[in-house]
Amino acid sequence: MILHRPSRHAVVFAGTAALASVGALGVWALRRFDPNAADSGFLPCLFLQFTGLFCPGCGTTRALHALAHGDVAGVVATNPLLPVLALLLPPMLLHSLGRRVPLPKPVMDVLLGGRFWLLLIGGYWVLRNLPWWPFAWMAPG
Repeated sequence: MILHRPSRHAVVFAGTAALASVGALGVWALRRFDPNAADSGFLPCLFLQFTGLFCPGCGTTRALHALAHGDVAGVVATNPLLPVLALLLPPMLLHSLGRRVPLPKPVMDVLLGGRFWLLLIGGYWVLRNLPWWPFAWMAPG
């Protein structure tokens, strides 16, 4: 029996279609329901509930809600790391798909390294919990 494997393009197309469907559902939910409301139906951050500290993802749902409503200042106010990730992830995705990225090789090597992400997310996690200026603005607003 001969099994046919789907082509790379078919897999990329199916993955893109699935991602677009989930994204459209997410945008619909974020436009319809307000995560700032007590009865929104969105899950609260369990790390925050158990520790009283902000995790790197705290405020992401509210930031995406603000983005779905065109409020860029609200995105930055609730999770300032999100716009940074929005800028860094597309070149990484294109690079992983074999596309040429208009970034120097040393920059791509840093972006693709685990050390960079460990320092970025770990540092952000620690700094956003510090209660004094200039770090207090990193807490979800």
